[in-house]
Amino acid sequence: MKLEVTIKQIVVLLALLSVISLLGNAQSNLVFYHAEDQFNTSNFNPAFLTTQHEFTFSIFPLAGMSFGFNNQEVIKDVMTQFLQGSQTTEDFKGVFNSLVKQNLFFLNYETNLLSLGYNSDFGSFSFRIRENVLLMTDFKGDLSDFLMSPTFQNMAIDQPQLFGAEAIHYREYSLGFAKEIIKDKLTVGGRAKIYYGKSILFSEVSGKIIERADTFYTQIAGPMRLSIPANPDFEDGYLRDLNLANDFDFGGYITNARNIGVGIDFGFKYKVTPEIELSASVIDLGRIKWKQNINTLIFNDEYPFPEENIDIKINENGVPVLTKFNDKPLADTISFSLTLDETAFSKPLPTTIYAGLKYQVNPKLQIGVVDRFSKTKGLNYNSFSLTAHYTANKKLSIITGYSIIGNSFANIPIAILYKRDGGQTYLGTDNVLSFLSKSSDFSAISFGTCFYLFTGKVKYKDPIEYLPFYKERKPKLFSKKG
Repeated sequence: MKLEVTIKQIVVLLALLSVISLLGNAQSNLVFYHAEDQFNTSNFNPAFLTTQHEFTFSIFPLAGMSFGFNNQEVIKDVMTQFLQGSQTTEDFKGVFNSLVKQNLFFLNYETNLLSLGYNSDFGSFSFRIRENVLLMTDFKGDLSDFLMSPTFQNMAIDQPQLFGAEAIHYREYSLGFAKEIIKDKLTVGGRAKIYYGKSILFSEVSGKIIERADTFYTQIAGPMRLSIPANPDFEDGYLRDLNLANDFDFGGYITNARNIGVGIDFGFKYKVTPEIELSASVIDLGRIKWKQNINTLIFNDEYPFPEENIDIKINENGVPVLTKFNDKPLADTISFSLTLDETAFSKPLPTTIYAGLKYQVNPKLQIGVVDRFSKTKGLNYNSFSLTAHYTANKKLSIITGYSIIGNSFANIPIAILYKRDGGQTYLGTDNVLSFLSKSSDFSAISFGTCFYLFTGKVKYKDPIEYLPFYKERKPKLFSKKG
């Protein structure tokens, strides 16, 4: 099996997970972190539950949708190649090269299916059902460049590279609780979660160049752990094709409850002064046991380099370096065999850590900073946001600022939060530039609506400041003539 075919399988797997993920929708945009009166901010920190309305209710598709990804061209190419179904080796090779050049590539999806909130004197409660999808890859490195790029000529011996990739889709059922521990000072919160995994791709595959008996080899080893409804087709130890299972049923896939896991969120917010608030949280500290549709691919092979195309030199640091002479990708001539492992495995979820600081400049304006660190093996990335939150009136708030999202540095967030007597609606993006220019490499949008239950009809206008005990009745819209 040529390496290009291996690339094809990897891109098909990523595309499959992307298609599945589009049925859910996305990670909450960072622009809303300090908008604590937005009903979904407990996604960032369960301690923010105390700011929710007394009774809140929301249901799909209004309960909160959001998505974000950092390479529009890769997403378009992956989806196009997969959906067209008539791909060539060069098509997949082009997508793979795009992923290699991008360095860290990520795509996040979340959607709330159901959300219920209740505030009482005892504390604040929240029940939530949510779909979660995350896709990340990091194929860039010296070895992949040496194999794929004609212009990358030198590679150190015995220097490993992890071909990191993770794509995961799961549903969570959770119960959150928050309570003010020290009045006007400290609030803490937590959320207990049960996870039901739908599918996962997780690569622990690594590669390096080794020397043995004066011959140089490309060595690729490690598992690409898979739990997907697919039928891998092997022939003589080589993966020939990978398709959806013949008996695949989307309803059965969505309701699958055989891959079970548990986890928690916890966080706090602390008023340093009446104007300054510090907050921090850990989200999705847990794991899932994957037992169904296990199709783990085990890489464990070596391929010798053609002697006429390479030479060995010692660099200025005394390190052996392999140099190639041809101007064609070495990957064109490399093949690897695979084996299939159907053993169940356990995998920690990607964990997210938030830390924020907010300053209330005046009753209408607050500024805040927040840092988000997403942690998973070989694919960690960090994001940062500086925002200004302006309360125009009792109903409308506007948020804007500047963000760094992973390896994307030119992002201007903007969002609005509209509150009314019966509920609230929000709409925002971490990068408005993506809607104005195709050159922007990060795109995101988030929106949602909730309803305040059991809210009585307001019959009076707000009290007049100098007549605090006088309430003026609102005029009737229609009146009968006598």
